[in-house]
Amino acid sequence: MSSVDNSRAWALLVIAVPFLAVGGFGFLRTSRFVLHAEAAHGVVVSSSTRGDGQYMTFIGYPEVITFSDSSGNAHTTTLYNGQPSNRQPGTTVKLLYWRTNPVGTARYGDAKQLWGMSGGLLFIGALWLFGMFRSWNRGN
Repeated sequence: MSSVDNSRAWALLVIAVPFLAVGGFGFLRTSRFVLHAEAAHGVVVSSSTRGDGQYMTFIGYPEVITFSDSSGNAHTTTLYNGQPSNRQPGTTVKLLYWRTNPVGTARYGDAKQLWGMSGGLLFIGALWLFGMFRSWNRGN
C-alpha cells in the first residue's frame, strides 16, 4: 500500500513543481522590475469594454493612458486588462516604468496587478506540495 501512496506523492510533486517554478520566476521578474522602476501617475484616456484579441489565448481589454516620466516628457501607452475596467476617462492611475523605455515597460502600480498572477501560482503550487507531504506521510 505504501508504494501506491508514494507514487501519488510523486505525482503531486510533479504537478507542484511547474506551478512553483512559473510562480517563482514571475515573482523574481516582478521584483526586479519594481526595484528598478520609476513611479508616475497616469490619466486614463480611453477604456474598452470589448476585448481586442491581441493575444492568441487571451482577450485583452485595452486602456489608453497618458503619463509624464521623471524628465517631464509626455508618453501615451496602452495597457491590457484581463477583464473590462470600470475606469472612466480622466481617472488617475499609478504606473511604474523603466526610465530607458517608459512606453514599452509601463505597468499598473497596484499590488494586485503586479503580484496577483505569480502569487496565485505560488499559492497553488504550495497547496499541491502540501498534498504531496500529506500523501507521503500517510504512506510511511
